[in-house]
Amino acid sequence: MEENLQATKRFFKVMTRDFHTKLALPKDFCKDLLNVKKSATIRSGKGIWKVSVSKDSNNMVCFEEGWGDFVRQHDLAVGDVVVFKHIGEMHFNAFVFDFTACEKKFDESLAETNGGSGGSCNNLEASKTNAGGSYNPYFIITIKDHNSPASKGNRVHIPAEFWKSNGLNKKSSVNLRDPSGKKWLVELKFYESAGNNRVVMSRGWKQFYESNELKNGDVCTFRLNHNPESSIVASMDVHISPLPS
Repeated sequence: MEENLQATKRFFKVMTRDFHTKLALPKDFCKDLLNVKKSATIRSGKGIWKVSVSKDSNNMVCFEEGWGDFVRQHDLAVGDVVVFKHIGEMHFNAFVFDFTACEKKFDESLAETNGGSGGSCNNLEASKTNAGGSYNPYFIITIKDHNSPASKGNRVHIPAEFWKSNGLNKKSSVNLRDPSGKKWLVELKFYESAGNNRVVMSRGWKQFYESNELKNGDVCTFRLNHNPESSIVASMDVHISPLPS
Protein backbone atom coordinates (compact mmCIF):
# COMPACT_ATOMS: atom_id res chain seq x y z
CA MET A 1 0.00 0.00 0.00
CA GLU A 2 1.37 3.40 -0.89
CA GLU A 3 0.17 6.86 -1.66
CA ASN A 4 1.49 10.18 -2.91
CA LEU A 5 0.35 12.90 -0.53
CA GLN A 6 1.44 16.08 -2.29
CA ALA A 7 2.85 16.30 -5.83
CA THR A 8 4.89 13.14 -5.21
CA LYS A 9 6.82 14.98 -2.48
CA ARG A 10 5.45 12.73 0.23
CA PHE A 11 4.53 9.06 0.25
CA PHE A 12 4.06 6.28 2.75
CA LYS A 13 5.06 2.63 2.84
CA VAL A 14 3.36 -0.03 4.91
CA MET A 15 5.84 -2.57 6.23
CA THR A 16 4.87 -5.91 4.75
CA ARG A 17 6.78 -9.13 4.30
CA ASP A 18 10.48 -8.85 3.31
CA PHE A 19 10.86 -5.18 4.24
CA HIS A 20 13.82 -5.81 6.55
CA THR A 21 16.70 -5.39 4.09
CA LYS A 22 15.24 -3.63 1.05
CA LEU A 23 12.48 -1.10 0.40
CA ALA A 24 11.12 -0.21 -3.04
CA LEU A 25 9.81 3.34 -3.39
CA PRO A 26 6.39 3.99 -5.00
CA LYS A 27 6.24 3.69 -8.78
CA ASP A 28 4.71 7.13 -9.37
CA PHE A 29 7.31 8.75 -7.13
CA CYS A 30 10.15 6.99 -8.98
CA LYS A 31 8.91 8.24 -12.38
CA ASP A 32 9.36 11.86 -11.33
CA LEU A 33 12.60 11.37 -9.42
CA LEU A 34 15.48 13.04 -11.25
CA ASN A 35 19.21 12.54 -10.82
CA VAL A 36 19.01 9.32 -8.83
CA LYS A 37 22.25 8.97 -6.91
CA LYS A 38 23.88 5.89 -5.43
CA SER A 39 23.03 6.86 -1.87
CA ALA A 40 20.32 8.66 0.08
CA THR A 41 19.91 10.07 3.57
CA ILE A 42 16.92 9.42 5.80
CA ARG A 43 16.41 11.67 8.80
CA SER A 44 14.10 10.75 11.69
CA GLY A 45 13.70 11.68 15.32
CA LYS A 46 16.44 9.18 16.12
CA GLY A 47 19.14 10.50 13.81
CA ILE A 48 20.33 10.37 10.20
CA TRP A 49 20.84 7.20 8.18
CA LYS A 50 22.84 6.88 4.96
CA VAL A 51 21.51 4.12 2.70
CA SER A 52 22.58 2.84 -0.69
CA VAL A 53 20.21 3.25 -3.63
CA SER A 54 19.66 0.90 -6.56
CA LYS A 55 17.12 0.20 -9.30
CA ASP A 56 15.47 -3.19 -9.66
CA SER A 57 14.36 -4.99 -12.83
CA ASN A 58 11.18 -2.89 -12.91
CA ASN A 59 13.20 0.35 -12.77
CA MET A 60 11.97 0.94 -9.21
CA VAL A 61 14.27 2.89 -6.91
CA CYS A 62 15.11 0.90 -3.79
CA PHE A 63 16.79 1.54 -0.44
CA GLU A 64 19.23 -1.26 0.28
CA GLU A 65 22.43 -1.28 2.35
CA GLY A 66 21.81 0.76 5.48
CA TRP A 67 18.04 0.34 5.33
CA GLY A 68 18.28 -2.70 7.61
CA ASP A 69 19.94 -0.51 10.24
CA PHE A 70 17.06 1.96 10.00
CA VAL A 71 14.61 -0.93 10.44
CA ARG A 72 16.35 -2.23 13.55
CA GLN A 73 16.90 1.15 15.18
CA HIS A 74 13.23 2.08 14.71
CA ASP A 75 11.99 -1.34 15.80
CA LEU A 76 9.90 -1.66 12.63
CA ALA A 77 7.44 -4.53 12.43
CA VAL A 78 4.89 -5.81 9.94
CA GLY A 79 2.01 -3.34 9.86
CA ASP A 80 4.07 -0.29 10.82
CA VAL A 81 3.89 2.67 8.44
CA VAL A 82 6.74 4.99 7.47
CA VAL A 83 5.81 8.35 5.94
CA PHE A 84 8.61 9.83 3.81
CA LYS A 85 8.93 13.51 2.95
CA HIS A 86 11.23 14.15 -0.02
CA ILE A 87 13.19 17.31 0.76
CA GLY A 88 15.36 17.46 -2.36
CA GLU A 89 17.84 15.31 -4.31
CA MET A 90 18.09 12.03 -2.37
CA HIS A 91 17.24 13.38 1.07
CA PHE A 92 14.17 12.29 3.03
CA ASN A 93 12.54 12.95 6.37
CA ALA A 94 10.83 9.89 7.87
CA PHE A 95 7.99 9.57 10.37
CA VAL A 96 7.19 6.15 11.86
CA PHE A 97 3.72 5.00 12.91
CA ASP A 98 2.78 1.69 14.52
CA PHE A 99 -0.33 -0.49 14.17
CA THR A 100 -2.30 1.85 16.45
CA ALA A 101 -1.97 4.58 13.77
CA CYS A 102 -0.03 6.72 16.27
CA GLU A 103 3.46 8.03 15.67
CA LYS A 104 6.11 6.04 17.50
CA LYS A 105 7.94 7.77 20.30
CA PHE A 106 11.63 7.19 20.77
CA ASP A 107 14.02 7.77 23.64
CA GLU A 108 15.91 10.89 22.57
CA SER A 109 18.94 9.77 24.55
CA LEU A 110 19.37 6.99 21.99
CA ALA A 111 19.33 9.36 19.00
CA GLU A 112 22.45 9.06 16.88
CA THR A 113 23.82 9.92 13.48
CA ASN A 114 24.21 6.64 11.66
CA GLY A 115 26.41 6.04 8.64
CA GLY A 116 24.65 2.83 7.66
CA SER A 117 27.04 0.61 9.56
CA GLY A 118 24.75 -0.31 12.44
CA GLY A 119 24.41 1.28 15.83
CA SER A 120 23.88 -1.51 18.36
CA CYS A 121 26.25 -1.59 21.30
CA ASN A 122 27.58 -4.96 22.34
CA ASN A 123 27.69 -6.80 25.64
CA LEU A 124 27.13 -10.42 26.67
CA GLU A 125 24.17 -10.75 24.32
CA ALA A 126 25.19 -8.12 21.74
CA SER A 127 22.28 -6.13 23.10
CA LYS A 128 20.94 -2.60 23.13
CA THR A 129 18.43 -1.37 25.63
CA ASN A 130 16.50 1.69 26.74
CA ALA A 131 16.01 -0.06 30.09
CA GLY A 132 13.38 1.79 32.09
CA GLY A 133 12.48 4.34 29.42
CA SER A 134 9.12 6.06 29.72
CA TYR A 135 7.95 4.55 26.42
CA ASN A 136 7.66 0.77 26.54
CA PRO A 137 11.24 -0.25 27.43
CA TYR A 138 13.03 -2.70 25.18
CA PHE A 139 16.27 -4.53 24.60
CA ILE A 140 17.76 -5.93 21.42
CA ILE A 141 19.86 -9.05 20.94
CA THR A 142 21.58 -10.61 17.97
CA ILE A 143 21.05 -14.38 17.97
CA LYS A 144 24.24 -16.33 18.74
CA ASP A 145 25.18 -20.01 19.07
CA HIS A 146 24.37 -20.09 22.78
CA ASN A 147 20.76 -19.01 22.10
CA SER A 148 20.15 -22.07 19.91
CA PRO A 149 18.43 -25.28 21.10
CA ALA A 150 21.53 -27.06 19.79
CA SER A 151 23.53 -25.35 22.54
CA LYS A 152 23.72 -26.74 26.05
CA GLY A 153 22.88 -23.28 27.39
CA ASN A 154 19.87 -22.65 25.11
CA ARG A 155 18.80 -19.46 26.83
CA VAL A 156 18.67 -15.68 26.57
CA HIS A 157 20.47 -13.49 29.08
CA ILE A 158 18.43 -10.34 29.73
CA PRO A 159 20.72 -7.28 30.03
CA ALA A 160 21.29 -6.40 33.70
CA GLU A 161 20.27 -2.76 33.28
CA PHE A 162 16.97 -3.89 31.76
CA TRP A 163 15.92 -6.54 34.29
CA LYS A 164 16.97 -4.40 37.25
CA SER A 165 15.06 -1.30 36.14
CA ASN A 166 11.93 -3.35 35.35
CA GLY A 167 11.99 -5.76 38.31
CA LEU A 168 12.15 -8.91 36.18
CA ASN A 169 14.04 -10.73 38.92
CA LYS A 170 10.68 -10.82 40.75
CA LYS A 171 8.87 -12.48 37.83
CA SER A 172 8.54 -16.21 37.26
CA SER A 173 7.87 -16.06 33.53
CA VAL A 174 7.23 -13.86 30.52
CA ASN A 175 4.70 -14.10 27.71
CA LEU A 176 6.49 -13.52 24.40
CA ARG A 177 4.22 -12.44 21.56
CA ASP A 178 5.83 -13.22 18.23
CA PRO A 179 5.28 -11.23 14.99
CA SER A 180 2.31 -13.45 14.06
CA GLY A 181 0.59 -12.60 17.36
CA LYS A 182 1.08 -16.02 18.94
CA LYS A 183 2.05 -16.01 22.62
CA TRP A 184 4.71 -18.21 24.19
CA LEU A 185 5.12 -18.63 27.95
CA VAL A 186 8.84 -18.65 28.78
CA GLU A 187 10.26 -19.26 32.25
CA LEU A 188 12.47 -16.59 33.83
CA LYS A 189 15.25 -17.74 36.12
CA PHE A 190 17.14 -15.51 38.54
CA TYR A 191 20.68 -16.55 39.42
CA GLU A 192 22.45 -14.91 42.35
CA SER A 193 26.22 -14.89 42.62
CA ALA A 194 28.71 -12.41 44.02
CA GLY A 195 28.67 -9.39 41.74
CA ASN A 196 27.10 -11.27 38.85
CA ASN A 197 23.35 -11.66 39.32
CA ARG A 198 21.53 -12.71 36.16
CA VAL A 199 18.02 -13.14 34.77
CA VAL A 200 17.66 -15.52 31.84
CA MET A 201 14.85 -16.87 29.67
CA SER A 202 14.97 -20.65 29.87
CA ARG A 203 12.20 -23.26 29.54
CA GLY A 204 9.90 -22.35 26.66
CA TRP A 205 12.57 -20.40 24.75
CA LYS A 206 13.36 -23.49 22.64
CA GLN A 207 9.79 -23.65 21.33
CA PHE A 208 9.76 -19.92 20.54
CA TYR A 209 13.13 -20.21 18.77
CA GLU A 210 12.13 -23.17 16.62
CA SER A 211 8.64 -21.93 15.73
CA ASN A 212 10.02 -18.59 14.54
CA GLU A 213 12.88 -20.31 12.70
CA LEU A 214 15.53 -18.15 14.33
CA LYS A 215 19.15 -18.43 13.26
CA ASN A 216 22.50 -16.85 14.03
CA GLY A 217 22.59 -13.20 13.03
CA ASP A 218 18.84 -12.57 13.35
CA VAL A 219 18.04 -9.48 15.42
CA CYS A 220 15.28 -9.71 18.03
CA THR A 221 13.75 -6.71 19.78
CA PHE A 222 11.98 -7.52 23.06
CA ARG A 223 9.59 -4.70 24.03
CA LEU A 224 7.95 -4.83 27.45
CA ASN A 225 4.23 -4.10 27.04
CA HIS A 226 2.69 -5.28 30.32
CA ASN A 227 4.44 -5.55 33.66
CA PRO A 228 2.10 -5.03 36.64
CA GLU A 229 3.80 -5.22 40.03
CA SER A 230 1.00 -7.46 41.30
CA SER A 231 1.69 -10.16 38.70
CA ILE A 232 4.53 -12.65 38.50
CA VAL A 233 4.18 -12.79 34.71
CA ALA A 234 5.41 -10.05 32.37
CA SER A 235 4.58 -9.66 28.67
CA MET A 236 6.79 -8.67 25.75
CA ASP A 237 6.28 -8.14 22.04
CA VAL A 238 9.11 -9.59 19.96
CA HIS A 239 10.03 -8.12 16.59
CA ILE A 240 12.36 -10.19 14.45
CA SER A 241 14.69 -8.82 11.75
CA PRO A 242 16.11 -11.85 9.90
CA LEU A 243 19.74 -11.92 8.83
CA PRO A 244 19.85 -11.18 5.08
CA SER A 245 20.40 -14.41 3.17
